Amino acid sequence: MSLQTSGGAFVGSVKVFTTDNRGFNPDEMAEMALDKILYVGQNSHPAIIEQARTFKENIRQVLVEAFTQAQQEERNTICMKLALQGRNDLADIIRRI
Repeated sequence: MSLQTSGGAFVGSVKVFTTDNRGFNPDEMAEMALDKILYVGQNSHPAIIEQARTFKENIRQVLVEAFTQAQQEERNTICMKLALQGRNDLADIIRRI
């Protein structure tokens, strides 16, 4: 959705992401981050557009790997905290996620 002021100046756009009964996965998180990291206008030179697409895909791969590792590390931290409190049953459930 694009918004314009009465003078015709571009204000911005809104993109909404949702999930159903779960959080965002690393691929979805990477997509949201990429939209904030890199933008190339469609009126740019075709060589620049292609270079930006290639660069964006490389960044996507790095982000997905980093977000996947971050998820695993968060689970490890939660499992360790639960185990330290004697809640190995809950830690085991989380490990299986």
